[in-house]
Amino acid sequence: MNIRSLTRGDGVVIGAAVLLFIASFLDLYSVDGAPDDYDLPSLWGSGPVVLGVVLAGIIGAALIVVVRGLPQPPKVAGLDLGQFGIAFTVFAAWSALGNIFDVAGGIDNVGPGSSDGPDAGTGLILALIATLVMAAAAVATPLVPALKGALLPAARPAAPQPYGAQPPGGYGYPGAQQPASFGGQPQQPFAGQPQPGQP
Repeated sequence: MNIRSLTRGDGVVIGAAVLLFIASFLDLYSVDGAPDDYDLPSLWGSGPVVLGVVLAGIIGAALIVVVRGLPQPPKVAGLDLGQFGIAFTVFAAWSALGNIFDVAGGIDNVGPGSSDGPDAGTGLILALIATLVMAAAAVATPLVPALKGALLPAARPAAPQPYGAQPPGGYGYPGAQQPASFGGQPQQPFAGQPQPGQP
């Protein structure tokens, strides 16, 4: 995988996927008046949220990044996997938006006077933000020149020496002091090198 082929948009997708993964361990619900020691479930406690938001978003981000790093993108049913990744991120954002509007699913519609259900928790709100950013970056990367730029700059070649300059003296360079031999005497210079004191 060639990391240098990743774009700035891919960097945004990676960052949003990390935020989504962190959000998945936070609270799914927020209940007013709940005691501090009340244990609210994380996003992993709801199957629809895990499948439709967390896993769809992370899988989509992984497909986008892996396909971008490969020299030849693999295809499934005539579409490259990067397009599937974009579709997954858009689906994850759509699912997160639906879960924000109806946090409790159908449970808040059961029974008389039970229209007030739990509110969206911190994890669900952060998941919505992460998936929206991820989907926007995935869709906009091919379209926006600022996101098409390389994430990592290309390696620079070594700077050339100015005209007439020599590399610093050291072992192996002409004119450098040769290391002492085992007996403590300096080694004899090569045949073409002038001895000290010789013209």
